[in-house]
Amino acid sequence: MKQDDIHIDLVSDPRLLASVRGLVRTYLVNEGFSSERAGEIVLAVDEACTNAMRHSYGGKGEGRLRLTVRLHDGAIEFILKDRGVPVAPEKCERKELAAPAPDALTPGGLGVQLMYSVFDDVKFSPGKKAGNRVVMRIKRPDKEK
Repeated sequence: MKQDDIHIDLVSDPRLLASVRGLVRTYLVNEGFSSERAGEIVLAVDEACTNAMRHSYGGKGEGRLRLTVRLHDGAIEFILKDRGVPVAPEKCERKELAAPAPDALTPGGLGVQLMYSVFDDVKFSPGKKAGNRVVMRIKRPDKEK
């Protein structure tokens, strides 16, 4: 049975990400995740939101995002939707990356790979003309053993 626990509708404004991070962290700790593991998940959800703001809406702050969090079949699902520019499918692919040299690190480009490394399952669904949907699933701690 799916049960939507949280729906957040927010303007595409990075100033709101701190509130989203706080809410997601509290939810995860209440579901039994360690503080360290919750931090990794929060960072990946933050990356998904940031990517939507930056790439779907071009950082203009005029679009809207919807984040749904729910329990489903022993896992927690984070579903992020936007109505911006659809992302190119090749930008959402999982890639095997070698660790870059510290002096070669530049901002950007690793958020999608972070999502794949943190979650058990990630599915991107870009719209044909507009919008994107990403579903990120992770098993609840009591189901990992």
